[in-house]
Amino acid sequence: MQATNFIAHRGWRQHYPENTLIAFQEALAVGALNIELDIQLSADGVPFVFHDPNLDRMCGCEGLIWNFSAETLLSLNAAEAERLGDKFHNNPMCLLADIVDLLRNYPDANAYVEIKAESLSHFGTAKVVDAVTKVLKPVADRCLLISFELDALIYAQQAGWQRFAAVFDYWPDWQLATLAALKPEVIFCDKHCVPPEADLRCLPWPLLVYEVGTLQEAKDWFARGTVAIETFLVGEMLRDFNLADNAHVNYA
Repeated sequence: MQATNFIAHRGWRQHYPENTLIAFQEALAVGALNIELDIQLSADGVPFVFHDPNLDRMCGCEGLIWNFSAETLLSLNAAEAERLGDKFHNNPMCLLADIVDLLRNYPDANAYVEIKAESLSHFGTAKVVDAVTKVLKPVADRCLLISFELDALIYAQQAGWQRFAAVFDYWPDWQLATLAALKPEVIFCDKHCVPPEADLRCLPWPLLVYEVGTLQEAKDWFARGTVAIETFLVGEMLRDFNLADNAHVNYA
């Protein structure tokens, strides 16, 4: 097993506000080589690393992210206070551009960048994909675009983007013409949707399962043939598989 078999889902979310720079910094510092992040656009078309269209869960304020300018969003605190209390009360929202700078400091790391359906629906495919790929261009060779919306990935492919992964919250039709055209490097699938009888070593594309939360669960998925797991507890997983940078293991 290697660190490349683990993906930090929204960063090291177990201990830090999800999809914020500190969550990704700490994940990479502990030894993660893959991070996964979500993208929504601001009112003025700036890509932010953010999962929900609503601001309440992360920032404790009302409204939809695309109703506010980038300048206003950067004045908010992405503390995820309901889950983490006031520990991160001065934590800013994260720009996609911040991730580009972070990847420059970790040349072995890759990012799985999920383009969210809500922004695609609100702004249109071209505006969202063009905004995201423009920002990611300096580190394009280490960034895989991912989405539940395969048409958005096809658009990016036609515009010249090279690396992709498809995401499903159901067991997909492996003969989909869109998948054949996209040629994804890996398929993300919710662990709850994988049929117990499925032979995961005989699929057309490598399978990665998400929402894995324990050492034994991870071992079971690897034994079945998944190439990687996505987890909110990346530091704990790396520690349990003896892959963590112990100098940065500062959690209980």
